[in-house]
Amino acid sequence: MRQSRWVIGFFALSLTCSFLLILEREIREYFAFRDRPLFRELVNKVPNARHVWFAWNLADTNNYLLWLFGKDKMYQIGLFGYHALMTNASWKALCTMDSDKDGLSNGVELGDPCCHWEPGALASGDFEIRHNLEYRRWLVSHPSHPTKRNKHVHSFPQTCAEEYDVEQYKRIFHDFYFSRLDEPMEDVPWSVVKMAAFAFMILQLSLWFAFGGLGDDLFTRKSPLSTGLRAFLIVLSFLYMDLSSGVIHLILDYAPPFLPIIGGLAGGFRYHHEDPTAICRISWFEYASHTHLLAVVVLFVLRLGPHSRGLRFFWVWGLVWSHLFQSAHRWTHFPPDELHWWVTGLQRMLVLSHERHMEHHQDLEKQFTILSGHTDLILDPLVKLLPAAHYDYWCVIGVLWFFLPVFVDLWLLSDEKMSSASGKVDDKV
Repeated sequence: MRQSRWVIGFFALSLTCSFLLILEREIREYFAFRDRPLFRELVNKVPNARHVWFAWNLADTNNYLLWLFGKDKMYQIGLFGYHALMTNASWKALCTMDSDKDGLSNGVELGDPCCHWEPGALASGDFEIRHNLEYRRWLVSHPSHPTKRNKHVHSFPQTCAEEYDVEQYKRIFHDFYFSRLDEPMEDVPWSVVKMAAFAFMILQLSLWFAFGGLGDDLFTRKSPLSTGLRAFLIVLSFLYMDLSSGVIHLILDYAPPFLPIIGGLAGGFRYHHEDPTAICRISWFEYASHTHLLAVVVLFVLRLGPHSRGLRFFWVWGLVWSHLFQSAHRWTHFPPDELHWWVTGLQRMLVLSHERHMEHHQDLEKQFTILSGHTDLILDPLVKLLPAAHYDYWCVIGVLWFFLPVFVDLWLLSDEKMSSASGKVDDKV
């Protein structure tokens, strides 16, 4: 299998880069926490420390790159960090303080305006409306940075009674989730990178249609792939892309913004957690075009080495499903009564529903898949074992998961019978 050496090389490079993320995080946290171990424990001592996504550590000034490369090598502690040291990170004391003097208490900024949260009260990680838990996980902000709140959102309970009013909470969250829909569509400038990715995808698919028999595989019985095999690959591709959407979503939710490449993607993706209808106020193509970057990687890997028509068929349908999961995600941010009847029909039978995705926006630690939600049955238990905050380890898992179909196909191609039955694709097409 000498022809597969480029695929193996690209896999090794991708895996190495993902392991470097683990190394970077270990080094960063070692230098940040070696003199102040209390800061490492903040994630367990204050609510929602994992959900202020743009800040890898609530105690610092959130200027990691300046600290790393600047002349001043002293670790810069933010105001909340100083108050945490003063109070030994006691949440009862920190909650009522206003560390950044923006008129909002630390409790309001971290989702516990009534200061009811208790350390260790929620070992399972599932969000619930209970008196000893945070009031919300959505719309949290950094307690060291003055905050401009979304003026359309009321994120406070009317009273701080011992038990929260669940129905009132649901109304407040509903208003937040569908806020700003009345604003005009946003004109997003064309991205050269996205347009190049789209052009490459169309060119490669056109070549396969013209010279590689892709049209036969998709639409006729002339294909060497049997009807049963094609039906199986379509279903398998759907489930694979559903789970893939969850892994990608998980990584982009929790990766720090200062990381190269992935950090920029994560920052853009996470913005819709602060402004959920932002993805409704841009065009469908603008939002769907994010998947064209994934398409380039898939098509590049297919061109690197030998592959069967079955794998090509699997990935072409994967591209279809990737556009569908972007569409399904966007649909869940429109009010149901504004969707076409066929969309609501798809939501009832096949794709992600409002209820499932709204639960993700409240919990933030489960139900990450955005195609159908069916494979959350697999992903949610895994996230309990390896929390989503460990984005670096999930990047390693993501690389292994992405290359799994490729290596299964290479293994099958090594069998001459399977190779002749499935039809090897000409690498030059």
